Amino acid sequence: MNKKELIEEIAKKHHIILDENDPIFAVVSANEIIFDNFLEKINLLFTKHKTDLESYKFNIFNEIREYSKSNQEALKNILIQTQTNQNTIKSPEEKAKGVKEKKNTNINFWIIAIASQIIFLLIGLIIGITI
Repeated sequence: MNKKELIEEIAKKHHIILDENDPIFAVVSANEIIFDNFLEKINLLFTKHKTDLESYKFNIFNEIREYSKSNQEALKNILIQTQTNQNTIKSPEEKAKGVKEKKNTNINFWIIAIASQIIFLLIGLIIGITI
């Protein structure tokens, strides 16, 4: 707002006539200087905060990749174990036991897969909210 607009508003509201050399405008100028300084500091803090969020997001993505790789390796090991168990089973009792183990392995596989997807979803939501 410039000085003319301020003078007009003050005249309308308070019925006081001021000129541009009135000392009250020194306060307005000081306020503008303080406000500009405050905005500069806020912009610096905002930039720092944005940088921190980007590094945080990068770290989360790396952790997700590592977690995903370890889950894939664990799932591969489970599948290999079930295949070797199926090949070594001989008696009907062992076959029944193998079927149960296979069902348990499949259940474990799905639990791990669903848990991984839920974790990815939650992390995505966290990142989306913070950005």
